[in-house]
Amino acid sequence: MNNSDHAARAKKPVLPPKNRSVARPKNRKQINSIIANTTLFVFKAAMVPKIEKIKKPTFKSFICDILHIKYVGGYMVFLTSLQSIMPIVLLISLGYFLKGRGMFNDTFSSNLSRLIMSVILPIGVFMSVLHNVKTSDLWNLRYGLLVVMMTYVVSYIIAFIMMKIVHVPRGRRGIFINMVVNDNCLFIGLPVQIALFGQDALPFFLLYYIGNTISVWMFGVFLIEADPLPTNGASRGESFRTLVRKFSWKKLLPPPLLGFFLALVFLYAEIPLPTVLHNTLNYIGNMVTPLSLLYIGIVLHDAGLKSMRLNKDSIGGIIGRFAVAPFIMFCVIYATKYLMGITLDPVAVVTFIVQSAGPVIAVLPIVANEAGSDLPFATGLVTISSVLFVFVIPVIMEILTLFGM
Repeated sequence: MNNSDHAARAKKPVLPPKNRSVARPKNRKQINSIIANTTLFVFKAAMVPKIEKIKKPTFKSFICDILHIKYVGGYMVFLTSLQSIMPIVLLISLGYFLKGRGMFNDTFSSNLSRLIMSVILPIGVFMSVLHNVKTSDLWNLRYGLLVVMMTYVVSYIIAFIMMKIVHVPRGRRGIFINMVVNDNCLFIGLPVQIALFGQDALPFFLLYYIGNTISVWMFGVFLIEADPLPTNGASRGESFRTLVRKFSWKKLLPPPLLGFFLALVFLYAEIPLPTVLHNTLNYIGNMVTPLSLLYIGIVLHDAGLKSMRLNKDSIGGIIGRFAVAPFIMFCVIYATKYLMGITLDPVAVVTFIVQSAGPVIAVLPIVANEAGSDLPFATGLVTISSVLFVFVIPVIMEILTLFGM
């Protein structure tokens, strides 16, 4: 057999044996049955694995489906906010526990408050400005700073209106306004912003930090100082002239604000700090947050856990902090865009909105104590807002996602 015979045999189609018969459908009914069975088989083969996955969700997919978080991988937003809050809760608990064990006497809390307010906090503000702010950033990002400052102005107006609507009593009014307007920017806000948006958010966060610092120490503290409890300060019958006579420049220019202005002088004049002085001031400045949180725990023990109970004043403040403040920031950003032509970077938009929903400033009880305001009320607001912040951030992120941000 030559090669041509082999090629012809290879091209010849292979037929089934004669003793085997291929079943063919005899009528239309059998054809439809075969088509239906084939379609059902293909559908089961394609969909059963997906159905099994839906019926047996993992814990991670369950958490992601509840929170609907689309940033930084599933439930990482929730874990990031939780990790930022846990040191605060633990330090407050430590102060509460040590006070219960009798480690601090009755005068310790007042002395600690004075030390933080007069020495440690001004140094902390001074060093944080030197470390985190650059003069070039202030000019290059001036429109973002303008939006932040306009937001604070609007927030103070809205907070004052809310205070009147809720009928906040004397001794709590300045605290209530600060609850709505000012948040814990540096200690909690910075790690959350970096975790959510990366290093691109840092310049815009610093703009917000500058506005927050000016707002707290130029206006917020003054409002608390002007609103002591009736038993600690002016009585209800005192006139405006009496309050003016009691006015002191020390209240208008508190030590932390002086530290902020002094830091700006060092920045613009490019005055270097000696290494020994820089390290010493840095050590002192780093004590602000731990000592403030220990102080909150001590005051919380003295006031009792009942100070954390919700009432109309605290509920109004919480709504203002976590709902009204971010909404004001959102409205100001888009109002300046359409009315003034100021278009911010998308990272700046989400950074400002998320940061505006932070918990209340940790030093609020210290300021309230120095001013003779309602200290248990301020302590309860700090604790409650810090805990709620863990659950607020995922909600804010989902809302931003719905708006395509």
